[in-house]
Amino acid sequence: MFKSLFFRVVLAVVLLAGLAPFSTAQHIAATPSIEHVEVLRLPSGGYWGHPSPFGFNRGPGYMRASLVFDTLVWRDASGETIPWLATDWSLADDGITWTFTLREGVQWQDGEPFTADDVVFSIEYYLDNPGTAWFMSQVDQIASATKVSDTQVALTLKQPFAPFIQTTAESLLIFPQHIWENVDDPKTYTKPDAFIGTGAYRMIEYSEAEGTYLFEANPDFFLGEPYVQRIEFVPTSDNFLALINGDIAAFDKFGGVTDEMLEPFQSDPFEVRTAPGEWGMFLFFNLEQDTPLQDVRVRQALAHAVDRQAMLERILYGFGDVGSMGFLPPANPFYNPDLIDYVYDPAQAQALLAEAGYNGTPIKLFYAAGDTETARVIEIITNGLEAIGLEIERVSLDQTSLDAAAVEGSYEIGVFGFGGLGGDPDQLRRSFASQSQTRGFSRALGYNNPDFDALAGAQLSLTDPTARRDAIFEMQSILAEDLPVLPLYYTARVVVFNADVFDNWYYTPGGWGGGIPMPYNKHQFIVGLPTGLEIRE
Repeated sequence: MFKSLFFRVVLAVVLLAGLAPFSTAQHIAATPSIEHVEVLRLPSGGYWGHPSPFGFNRGPGYMRASLVFDTLVWRDASGETIPWLATDWSLADDGITWTFTLREGVQWQDGEPFTADDVVFSIEYYLDNPGTAWFMSQVDQIASATKVSDTQVALTLKQPFAPFIQTTAESLLIFPQHIWENVDDPKTYTKPDAFIGTGAYRMIEYSEAEGTYLFEANPDFFLGEPYVQRIEFVPTSDNFLALINGDIAAFDKFGGVTDEMLEPFQSDPFEVRTAPGEWGMFLFFNLEQDTPLQDVRVRQALAHAVDRQAMLERILYGFGDVGSMGFLPPANPFYNPDLIDYVYDPAQAQALLAEAGYNGTPIKLFYAAGDTETARVIEIITNGLEAIGLEIERVSLDQTSLDAAAVEGSYEIGVFGFGGLGGDPDQLRRSFASQSQTRGFSRALGYNNPDFDALAGAQLSLTDPTARRDAIFEMQSILAEDLPVLPLYYTARVVVFNADVFDNWYYTPGGWGGGIPMPYNKHQFIVGLPTGLEIRE
């Protein structure tokens, strides 16, 4: 395959240059002009696709692509929007036209200048190739992109869209017209120039088989030489031991940690930082399928039969929160705390099944195999459902196949985990409105409530914070009643790191890249400080 040949050539060039190949056994030191972090080695967690604007998978894949490709704006540890490819932006009186002033002097990594034409081309290319943009970006809200001048572009929306800056401008990766204008199948394009961006890092190599990625600093990056010179993602079997042994510089975990597990990292050179949960585990009920789940009483029975408190205690060790029936976690500023709940009550579950006339028809439960946490989740779910007489047929898939089943709608009940829950609450519209074009693991298929749809549409254009909050609260109340999804739990987050290697670790409030809750915001590696655009010295 061309990709394999390409990376063998890259490796040969590295060797001819007198450098060591990418491995977990040897550091490659750059010679920075100021004191920088030479190598930052992180656990890969597997293969997350190739880091082009179209080839990555989920949040970890987007993170890798974002090292190479930039967006119009970004955010830092403050959670506030900061300039990136654009230095200024404004909304016209019509409420739908955003004008961005672009940073001058920016270059693509092949030396070509970055222009307003590239921004317009990127938007139009996404629109001409539906389903190729990062699902959080909501590019379908854009009606047109226009070049105003050499340094300005205007993006006109289809309707007023309150979360545009965070969910679109901040997450939509911009790519070069001179490379992509002749590419017909962007998702499979992996020639070397597929990885040419304006970003702070160059993609040097990656391995699908090993799940490794190597990025090196772009010396011509528009903010200056990045603070971290080289980022390696490497496979690990035990992140705790790998950090103690110096094989990696940090790792993060969503829930499932105890004080005892963190005890070895409570003294120098290690540090531990935590944040509330913006990642959750859910049971999605596919209402496109003709199953007993069409009856809300069956869904309510299922909710009463699943012991979510036991999940919090046995899986997260108390390091998180039980799921809210309104979908949004307590960490989200728009979280509604006053919702009905479905406490663990097998007797009530059986009564609801009887009332619904459930006749023993099996329901298929789809989930991803392979990790201890999911195995415990499935055990608690199936034990609870079988105890009330609900027949469950397990369907175990790998993660990629499960994600494909979510898009296709071939599951009946799906166990899906994902983040982005601390970002803009328009997530509710994307996941639950009947008009939403989103397909995938965060979409409630077949759900239709006209009252919810009306609120979902109205909140898009509400600029008054109180009015929008009221609409979002009511949307959560409707979801709690209709139960198209059962939120199981939200994991609190922890990042553990060796501060002698790199100490600028933080969780971005509301996430980054549209809401990703991981502690791998590229800003922290580029600048070396929590906020601002001045690179640490």
